[in-house]
Amino acid sequence: MKLVKDVILCTVVRDDFRWWLDGGNSPLTIQTGEKESTLLLKLEKSPLVDYLYRMDLGRDGSISWDSLLKFCGAYDTEHQSLYLMEDSLNCLAHGPAPFVVTTGQSMTEELCGRINRHVEKIIANDRSNLSCQKITDPCEVRNLQYYQEYKAREEAIEMIFNGRTPDGQFHSTYTMEELPETTFMAWLQDPENFIQTEAEVYSKRNQEKFLLQFLKNDALWEEYQAIAQDPDNPLHRVKAIFDAIKTSGAKTVTVTVQKNGEELSFRTGTTPLMGHHNSYNTSHIAAADRREFERLFGRHASYTAEDITRITYGKKALYEAIVDALM
Repeated sequence: MKLVKDVILCTVVRDDFRWWLDGGNSPLTIQTGEKESTLLLKLEKSPLVDYLYRMDLGRDGSISWDSLLKFCGAYDTEHQSLYLMEDSLNCLAHGPAPFVVTTGQSMTEELCGRINRHVEKIIANDRSNLSCQKITDPCEVRNLQYYQEYKAREEAIEMIFNGRTPDGQFHSTYTMEELPETTFMAWLQDPENFIQTEAEVYSKRNQEKFLLQFLKNDALWEEYQAIAQDPDNPLHRVKAIFDAIKTSGAKTVTVTVQKNGEELSFRTGTTPLMGHHNSYNTSHIAAADRREFERLFGRHASYTAEDITRITYGKKALYEAIVDALM
């Protein structure tokens, strides 16, 4: 099966180039530089599709034994749609009078997007539309167990810190790394039938994979709710500190902690305070302050969000534990 990396839908912006695509039979010479030029050739692939090839010419406009034809795209004559390889855009989409402009979306992106939307329509975010209701593949069982025990909580924390909420939606993940020629031709000949067939085949082959996504969504939502609805969870303080530092843009701050009956204020870099876990190491504390920290709390001690009572940047208070504790 022939593969190309991808093609990009382009819009023809010059009438002379449109005329050549629709009816020209002779090769077309395009000036690509002061002395460089490229020869374009158009060959019929099917009654409704022409393939385009290019050949770089010598500085004197000649060809030689070393001249090679390179595939550069396809033209759908029925719909007047032009698809070009990315490396062919240099000679057609640039320069003082470009022949085409690109739409910005590649063919694989277009196809994958449409197939995924069709698969999501088939499933309709309802696991009862799946042919299986249990994960049986041992590999996927382990995948689910790991996600439920570890990954779901990590993702929930990440979402909370980024101000996002799990959407609970099924999302199809059909991908296409390269564009097979047969796929491209099938799409050109009957776009709607191709999308429907590809979506149905993909859906039938991935029922357990789809169920796995539903079960992971359940685990993620459960972890998210467990944190979000627990006002005593220390992660709320961690996030308050994170937000305060992020908003300020400060690189160094003064932190006051109360720990083991002792209070200490110290200067520290903000990198540890931008973490998502309720434990901060002392590596970014100023050397003299770190020695005092170790004297009071122990050489290998760290500190937590609960220990922090105040964070200041210059004379400005960024975080007050008493205020945030009420949130």
